[in-house]
Parts: sequence; structure tokens; C-alpha cells
Amino acid sequence: MSSNRTKQRRSGGLTLLLYQRPLHPELFKILGSEKVSRRAYDADIWIIDGGHVISFTAGKHMLAEVIVISGGAVTDRGLIQTVPCRGEKYHEMTAPGGNIKYMISTQEEQLSQTLYEATKHEIANYAAKRELMTAEVPATAELGATLSVLDIERRSHELLVQSFHLYDDNNMVIKTQGIFEVPRNA
Repeated sequence: MSSNRTKQRRSGGLTLLLYQRPLHPELFKILGSEKVSRRAYDADIWIIDGGHVISFTAGKHMLAEVIVISGGAVTDRGLIQTVPCRGEKYHEMTAPGGNIKYMISTQEEQLSQTLYEATKHEIANYAAKRELMTAEVPATAELGATLSVLDIERRSHELLVQSFHLYDDNNMVIKTQGIFEVPRNA
């Protein structure tokens, strides 16, 4: 019975949460982290168990993208938007204060076992070759293994983050492409 319950829990997919405040590391199980500093912005990037967190700060303004397994907000304080990552989604906004533009596209696919294994192998090889930020969580009695990969492009006024989150439980692959931008006139 438990494997069926597990599949149902994970099949809820991921949820995108947008916050207008920094989030405490204690709220997450952080598996990997990186800091990016540019003249126009600073960013903290974390791979967490089952997703990722990107905190982007430009001047006095900040926006935090949290992608987590569905199950509600991490905290309600400073939460400005919740978007389920079901199917294909595109979301665009300018953070309150106007100096951070944000765009994200998400794509969720449930694959056959064979295609999933091939995709996971391909993404793991791509990540290793490019030395990308990666976190693998081995299977436990309750949950199947997961693989998360972040491909980060650090530009002078933009941060581009492409993520891949793979869940063995239900052969689910979730890809996101996010852009945080500080307009040059801001």
C-alpha cells in the first residue's frame, strides 16, 4: 500500500512560490548552495530536497523563487504568489518596487520507465560534463530517488537558471527556466 500512497504524494508535482523577503536556510534541507555577486544584483542559490530556492536582491528590493514539492507554502510571510507547475506554465511579473523583472516557464512530464531512465542518465551526464550544481537523493523506504540539476548563467544584469528535477517515484521530470533581470535603467 505505501508505494501507492507515495506515488500519490509525489504526483502533486511542484509548486512555484514567490516571496518578497529573504527566507531562512533553516526552513529547508539544503543539499548544495552557491552565491552570485554582480554590481547590479546578488543571489543565493540553493538546491533543496525536492526543489530549489533562488533569492535575488537588487538594491533594496528582493524576490525569492522557491520550487518545492506541492504541499503548501513554506511560510506565508512575504508570499506574493503561488503557481502550481502542472503541465506547461509561463509566468511573468515585475516585483513590487519595479526594479526586478522575473519570468519563468515550467514544464512537467510524466514519462514511461524506459524514457525516464534514459532522460535521467542523459541529464546526469550533461550535469557532470558541464560541472553543474547537482544533488542526488537516494531512495528511502517511503520515497524514490530524486535528481536535481541547476544550470546557472550569471550575466551582468540577469541571472538565468534552468533546473531539472527528476522523481523516480512516478517517472516525473520537471524543467524550469527562470530569468531574474535588473533593467539597466533601474
